[in-house]
Amino acid sequence: MAIFRGKQRDELKGSLMNYIIHCNEEIDTDVLVDKINNSLPFKEQIKTSDSFTSSVNILVTTGAGNTIQGGADIWTNHFLKTIWPKLPKRKNWRLLIDSKRPVDFDSESLPKGLVFHFHGDDPNKTDEWLKECMGIYYLHSHYHKREHIWKYESKFKTIFVHAYPKEMQEVINKVPELKRLQFNTKVEPEFYNDFLQSFKKRIWIGNNPSSLLDDFPNYTYTIPNFYEFKYNKKPSKELSNKIGFASRIESRKCVHWMHGHNGYILSSKYDYQNLKDTSAYSFPNIKFYEWDMSIHDSFMKKDFDIFHGAYFKEPFGYSIFQAVDYGKIPIIHTDWAKKVDYKYRASTKNEFDKVVKKIQSDNEKTRFVEFAKLKTYMKTFQDKEVWTNKILEKFF
Repeated sequence: MAIFRGKQRDELKGSLMNYIIHCNEEIDTDVLVDKINNSLPFKEQIKTSDSFTSSVNILVTTGAGNTIQGGADIWTNHFLKTIWPKLPKRKNWRLLIDSKRPVDFDSESLPKGLVFHFHGDDPNKTDEWLKECMGIYYLHSHYHKREHIWKYESKFKTIFVHAYPKEMQEVINKVPELKRLQFNTKVEPEFYNDFLQSFKKRIWIGNNPSSLLDDFPNYTYTIPNFYEFKYNKKPSKELSNKIGFASRIESRKCVHWMHGHNGYILSSKYDYQNLKDTSAYSFPNIKFYEWDMSIHDSFMKKDFDIFHGAYFKEPFGYSIFQAVDYGKIPIIHTDWAKKVDYKYRASTKNEFDKVVKKIQSDNEKTRFVEFAKLKTYMKTFQDKEVWTNKILEKFF
């Protein structure tokens, strides 16, 4: 029999009380047991009537809940909140978060009743889950081999692809200036192609074309992400001379183009410092803020009017959508959203610098016309119900 003391006792007590206080007309005992089990090693967990059977499926992701690091985590949260409740026998779906548990992770940030497990908490529990489950479905994957999951490839069913490593590597090889920079994540393009081949279905979440669809022509589908506009701010009448960047620091996102400009960066402190330590970029006129989703709103309200969104091979561009929502004028890559006749584009540092000057020299009306064209395009991706129906149609 397990005994909870100290911090573990307080956390469990808070979780149970929060559920009981906020539940509606009924209390689901399975939820109570799940909350207790989340605090126990696998071998000590309380057995329930629906303890692992062949009908259980596993959803795998790299991050979820309140510890958002990028667009993929936001997408995953949308899936868990909107799609998971609509899945058949939803209690038979478990969430495996294939990473270490963040220090500030809040279990209440996940949907109530969803059983989850961080691989870093107990690798043996991960293996038990995967060994006994019927199917494995990836919401978001790492881009390198994960041996503890790869050995169960025969159970792989569907994977959502948020970025294609082959294209990420091609960018590095073709653009000399990027070769000096470093990925902020481990990428193995050759393995990832074998990995993708193992799935029954692949779903590309981007709004931009990808060679993924050519490399895997069969049972590969496109269901673009969605974005619901919340703020609908208009561009400032008086333009500041500052530029903003709020995204992960990856080589292909060219944050180094901010060097020589005034502005702000919101991103990972480690990746930012690593870039400065391994390159000649010092960003003397940039004020840096360490990434934290809780300060994203205040950051986007700062006194910058131009947003750096000129990322190579950007699948969807969630941060670009956010920038437009806050009334910022984004500089986007030449190859992103090519359907739009939008002139503020760049594919090199030199082009980027010229576009900054162009935006600053254009009058208010011209800037607003360009902004409106891009936002009109983006609003074609705001129907959450359409996204939900398409996901449910292709997921199985």
